[in-house]
Amino acid sequence: MSRRKGFTLIELLVVIAIIGVLIALLLPAVQAAREAARRSQCTNNLKQIGLAYHNYLSSNGDTVPPSNSDDTQNYSQLTRLLPYMEQTAVYNAINFNGGARWTFASVGQCCNSSNPNPPDSGAAGGDMSLLQMTAIVTQIKTFLCPSDGNPGGSGAFVVNGRTTLVGAFNYPNNIGLNRGYNNWQMNGPGYVSTAWDGALKNVVSLATFVDGTSNTAIFSEWIKGQAVDPAGGKDGLAMVYSTSAPSWIPPQSVVPYQDWVSAQQCQNNATSRNWSWKGEWWIYGGAGEYSHTQPPNRRACNYGGQDWRGTMTMIGPSSNHPGGVNVLFGDGSVKFVKSTINFVPWYGIATPNGGETVSSDTFQ
Repeated sequence: MSRRKGFTLIELLVVIAIIGVLIALLLPAVQAAREAARRSQCTNNLKQIGLAYHNYLSSNGDTVPPSNSDDTQNYSQLTRLLPYMEQTAVYNAINFNGGARWTFASVGQCCNSSNPNPPDSGAAGGDMSLLQMTAIVTQIKTFLCPSDGNPGGSGAFVVNGRTTLVGAFNYPNNIGLNRGYNNWQMNGPGYVSTAWDGALKNVVSLATFVDGTSNTAIFSEWIKGQAVDPAGGKDGLAMVYSTSAPSWIPPQSVVPYQDWVSAQQCQNNATSRNWSWKGEWWIYGGAGEYSHTQPPNRRACNYGGQDWRGTMTMIGPSSNHPGGVNVLFGDGSVKFVKSTINFVPWYGIATPNGGETVSSDTFQ
């Protein structure tokens, strides 16, 4: 009689075990390769923003786009860069006679001592935002990092019978350090074009980059929020916490790094969840700014009394890339900055004309 050829049960189990071991060994490598591809795409997105930034400069007399405004021109830098990144159709859909998210009784009548906050008609935004609905609900792929799957915002409009989320983004622009320690003037490359409380600074141009464009950060990335009630959300880099307002007359022993004291207060004491909608409304300037008070991948906090324009914030860059974040510099280059960077050079690249000397190997 002929004997049937085949695997024994033991041989089959051994083969399955070997395959399982190989999968266990290969899976981390596959995941690492996928993350490397996502990080590469994220870097490319920032490079596209940098190219659009310089095309904007060339078309506007080397003037940097404003980050925000107190009047109806409260649009983000990303919004102003749209025509220079093949998004002219979205840009043309915006009615610049009204605000990006809210509107005011008249230009210059909002947000003074007797009327501190812009009106909000409810839902996803104020009444004037309805004029910008086409742009607001457009999700621009270049504004999203593929390593971050959080939604960012839950606000939505009903468009043609369908509920459509407001567009989110991963790339905020740099406004420098806390202006409360700088005579209430903003000191980063991002600026407010009009202001009622002293935030106004001279328009930033290429001539402002005395420290060099290669030594000044203009954009970075952050992890978007989970868009849930903070009480039910998860702690981590997607959440924004509350901290008390620091003293604006800091002890002389910490000059000129008063911001670091506030940063430590955020890291050590802030446990109250404030909001989880970071990264919503790419069109609105007040939602699109980050500061260098916090080095990368630290807990994000709101100051007590933070203004709605985003000009005072302890929300810094963050990412799901292992070990650090991508940072776009004024010369158009993108560098990967480690989370372990010392706060001194991190503060140095926050301002275009602070006089600091920052070595390129600081980011390695």
